[in-house]
Formats: sequence, C-alpha cells, structure tokens
Amino acid sequence: MFSSVNLKPVSLIFVLFTGILISTQSVCSMNVAGMTLDKPVTVAVIPLEFRGDRRWARVDVGDKVSALITNRLVEMGGNIRVVEREHLQSVLAEQNLGRGRVDPATAARIGQLVGAQILVFGTVTRFEMTSTGGVRVRGIGVGATRGRVGLTGRIVDSTSGVILGSIEGDGSGTGASVEVRDLEGVDFTASEFMESAIGRATEGAVNEITRNLKSLIEQNADKITAVEEPRALSGKIIALIDGGVVIDIGEDDGVRREQFFEVSRLQYVEGLDEPVRIPAGEIRIVSVEKSAAVGMFERGGDSIHVGDVVVKH
Repeated sequence: MFSSVNLKPVSLIFVLFTGILISTQSVCSMNVAGMTLDKPVTVAVIPLEFRGDRRWARVDVGDKVSALITNRLVEMGGNIRVVEREHLQSVLAEQNLGRGRVDPATAARIGQLVGAQILVFGTVTRFEMTSTGGVRVRGIGVGATRGRVGLTGRIVDSTSGVILGSIEGDGSGTGASVEVRDLEGVDFTASEFMESAIGRATEGAVNEITRNLKSLIEQNADKITAVEEPRALSGKIIALIDGGVVIDIGEDDGVRREQFFEVSRLQYVEGLDEPVRIPAGEIRIVSVEKSAAVGMFERGGDSIHVGDVVVKH
C-alpha cells in the first residue's frame, strides 16, 4: 500500500518551479556547449556586391561595408581570425577575380591562397535615404531623414565548397542627409558618415550581420574543415639582375607578386651543427613564373649575392 502525500499548494508550486528551472538550465548549458570554438577559424570577407540605389554605385558601397564587417569581426576577438583586406584584395586581383566573379565554386582556390577556412559572400541589397517629413517650429520648417540598409550573406567552407548557411543584417536610423558626392572617397568609419542617417543605418546592419555571422560559424564549428598550417616559403637566389634577383621558387611553390622576402646569408660557425643566418636585405616579388620569380631590392642590394637564401615574411 502506497502512503499518500499531501502537498500544500505553496510546496507544489515550489516543486514545479524548481523542476522548470533545472530543465531550463540544462537546455541553456547544452546551447552554450554547442556555441564554442575550440580551435581558431580563419575567415575571409569577400567584397560585397551592391544592388542598392544606383546613385550610390560610384561610392563603392560594397567594398566599404565589407571593410566595416571585417573590422567588427576583428574587434569581437575570440577564436575567429580574419584575413587582412590588403592581402585578400591582392590575391583576388592577381587571380583576376573581381567582384561578382568570386562565388562558392572558386572558394577552394581562394581559401587555399589566403589560408581561410571560411569565405563570406555578401550583397548590399538596400542602401537608401528617404525624407520622413517635417514639423514647423515657430514658422520654420524642420525636416528629418531616415536611412535604411539591408545586407545578406552566405558562409562557405572553403575546402569542401559547402554553403553552411545564410545571414542577414538590417539597420535604420535618422539623422543628417548626405549627398552621393559628399561620400566619394569618405571612410565609412569617419564621424561625418557615422553621424548621418545612412551611417547609423549602416552601423546597425553591420552589427546585426556580424553577430549572425559569428553565431553561424560557432554553430557549424564541428563541420568546418581544418586546414594545414602553411609551410614556410623559402628558396635561394640563383642570379643577380639590374636592381634585383632571380630566385629558384615560383608560382608552383606559392610565390605571388607583391610578396616580400627576407634575404639572408648562411654562415657555418665552428661548434654549431646548424648555420646561422646573417641578414642581408629584402626583396619584393615583381614577376612570377612556374618555377622561378624575379624580386627587386627593397633594401641591402649591395650585400646580396647568388646563393643567399630568401624566406617569405
């Protein structure tokens, strides 16, 4: 025979509340556990396409917004690393991949060249300002302007080419109106832009899409393909030319135009098993063939000789 238990209403409520609290904590713990990155993930933000108001096309909105997204990811820190924009743009130009020509099908090639596991492709779908009307104060008309910005994006595993998901960001804000001509050449981080209606809307959209991007990467942490650490890129000088040198490594080895190499001379010292490196100068790659490349002296030209070693930095 089971003995009956008489629970008072207050006790019953306490038991129910405790059970709900424990269950909620368990769910939250599971969510948090699934939202962490145990290892760093390297991300490259491809310059965004622009499909907003055509009046803004000459401002290069897509490139400026992608710069803001890149900066915001860097500010977030954590285990998300971001490829430098200058390096990414140099690789895209070298591979003749302008905006609109980079897509998930080329992700593997770009990812390998810049060392990124994740590529972010995006579009500025809205970038506009509208008048919100105005009021009259003591006979003087006071108007207002509202800015609206919409962004969409996809994240792609650069090794597998798999699209891991899509993201969005929307922003709106009121403030001063600006003309297209006022924004040409203006940094979107400048106060004159950020304090305008379109600047505040842009900031809101960038904040939202960046948060969504970080969240989506964390949710897919177990699906992101690991990439090998890039091996050191080194070779030797095989010939001297007017103002530069020829080295014995080229495109097949990963050499690209505008890369910089430190030049050193190996010197054996009695008592040491390995030679020491004596700094001799620096070269900048200006021409690349399959198995060789030409570098021009940046410094130390008079002290560089055939047989010296070069190492990319």
